[in-house]
Amino acid sequence: MRTSTLTLVLILFTQAGFADWAVKGEGNYSCPDYVSARRDNSAKLYSSVTWVQGFISGVNYREALGQDRDSMIGAEFPTTSIVDWLETYCRENPQDYLSDAAEALVIELQR
Repeated sequence: MRTSTLTLVLILFTQAGFADWAVKGEGNYSCPDYVSARRDNSAKLYSSVTWVQGFISGVNYREALGQDRDSMIGAEFPTTSIVDWLETYCRENPQDYLSDAAEALVIELQR
């Protein structure tokens, strides 16, 4: 587990290049709050998942624009799988935010 965590951290730093970015809306939602919303099946769950889908779409837009070719990250990854993946990530990383989970999901989907 320690090796896989270290690998993910190295990938995140390599991919992100230590750049900071502004997070708007539900991306500021904490992982424990996401897990709670999932447990309660609350409206906050749906707005959070929609935010992550928008994040993935934004990454696809940026990739397509920057590389002048199609970008289909997550195109075949259903919403129910996103919900489950986010819950697993957030349970394992309670110190993180939804934006961190979204970034990690994009990296996972690019593999």
